[in-house]
Amino acid sequence: MPRIGILLPLSREHHTSLVMARAARKAADDKDIAICSLTIMQVETHWHTLMAAHFEKEEQLLRLAAEVLDSASIARIFAEHTELHRLACGPCSFDPVERLRRFGDLVVAHVRYEERTIFPQLQSHFSINSVAALNSIYSKR
Repeated sequence: MPRIGILLPLSREHHTSLVMARAARKAADDKDIAICSLTIMQVETHWHTLMAAHFEKEEQLLRLAAEVLDSASIARIFAEHTELHRLACGPCSFDPVERLRRFGDLVVAHVRYEERTIFPQLQSHFSINSVAALNSIYSKR
């Protein structure tokens, strides 16, 4: 289903995060600690430049349209956002290889779930593409 309105830029940002996920997986596969360290820094930069704001917008949309989503789906998205934040730039108990692999795998699964399950439901919600929704979400930059 083609994205419209407020979901279009979020969907486009998913592509950028998938590219980062691929780089994380490649670094994990290489198992070179220097490459892994550099990639972890790139993941952290990606978090600060794109993912943090992206997640904030998605979470606002989930709250706005909570009645069209089941509570388990909402809980899953919030939990994955928290884990991705921890993997991207928080203290992490995983070694660098496992951290990057987990980050890459989770980004791919998360984006797939949002694009295939959550976004189609959000797109059908009457208020998602309203001017008020757009203003409330994009004015918080």
